[in-house]
Amino acid sequence: MKRTKLYSLLLSIFVAFGLWLYVVTNVSQGDDKTFYNIPVVMEGESVLNERNLMITSVSTKSVSMHLSGTRSNLNKINSGNITVKVDLSSIREPGESIALSYTASYPGDVPSNAFVVESQNPSRIYVNVDYRRTKEIPVEIKWTGTRSESCLYDTENAMLDNSTVTIVGPAAVADQISRAVIEVDLTNRTESMSESFRYTLCDEEGNPVNAEQITTSVEEVRVDLQIQRIKVVTLTADLIYGGGATEQNTTVEIEPQTIRVSGSEAVLADVGDIYSVGTINLAELEKVSNTLTYTVTMPEGVTNQTGVSDVTVTVTFTGLKTKDFTIDNIQPINVPQGLDAEIINANLMVKVRGPASQIDKLTEEDITAVVDFSNAEIGTATYKATITFADGFANVGAMKTYSVSATVQAAED
Repeated sequence: MKRTKLYSLLLSIFVAFGLWLYVVTNVSQGDDKTFYNIPVVMEGESVLNERNLMITSVSTKSVSMHLSGTRSNLNKINSGNITVKVDLSSIREPGESIALSYTASYPGDVPSNAFVVESQNPSRIYVNVDYRRTKEIPVEIKWTGTRSESCLYDTENAMLDNSTVTIVGPAAVADQISRAVIEVDLTNRTESMSESFRYTLCDEEGNPVNAEQITTSVEEVRVDLQIQRIKVVTLTADLIYGGGATEQNTTVEIEPQTIRVSGSEAVLADVGDIYSVGTINLAELEKVSNTLTYTVTMPEGVTNQTGVSDVTVTVTFTGLKTKDFTIDNIQPINVPQGLDAEIINANLMVKVRGPASQIDKLTEEDITAVVDFSNAEIGTATYKATITFADGFANVGAMKTYSVSATVQAAED
């Protein structure tokens, strides 16, 4: 019997302790707790955007709260699941240190009135508000570094994939920004480039602006720059000697003597160091001094950087004499078998040139016009006549080109 009473007493004590523990843990209203570093959430920023306003600074990004309530409810919350909200929709104009109150909300299974806010730190959130400015600014390139003297950098015609950048931010900051500056170092660059670069937002004087609160339409801008090799090319003319003109009695002067050209390594290699402006048949030149003009036409991919497109070539003959002769010694050669060739011209006027000592001795009998009928066909046509001279007149030549008329017909049996 005593043992039964003892068991009943112990059971009563155990039940009483459990009830006390439940009350202390779940029912007691006298408990409290402080929560630190609760994040602050801003609401209503879209409303500010509609009013062309924006937050430029917030006094704090977290708060602490001292709450009292039942222990069971306090055990359900922590700094991570308490939501502190600040409503920005009441702000209608710019200002500094605008005071805003905030409210706290708790997890879904905790009633909104489960706690008494004993204290909160800070008691209010302060914000700075400015007009929201959107503007378009030009992109500028700042070229730096040492450029190679053997290259041409076409910086004036550099291409940008974005010539302007759109910036959005507080008016106080955006109004300071006038350009986006890209700095490109050309040191050791000898080939054309196409690269993307980050830029710096700068004021009118080119000084960087603190743009932490500025957002931009693009982060990088691609720069395309043509870089070409530069080469000095000597100009010359191809000469066809004749009409008594030889290397010894002919002087050729070209102005300008050289030009500077640019292009890729491969194209400039094809151009070479010497470039001919044209071919001159000296037999066609009658004057002692002749001035000819040629247009320099460079191959595709090569640019004439000198800017001079017309070249003057002066050809001067020294110690030569010119004389006209009328000759009747016209000889046909290489007449095809089965054909007869009849030269219609009775004579031919020929202008010759050579050293005076030989021209003075030259007669009509020393000059022959040879007509080649190798490719003749039946009919009347003109044929080229080659002027030849007798022995002793090796330095004399005919000027210009000559032809005769002839009739070719089948030979009579």
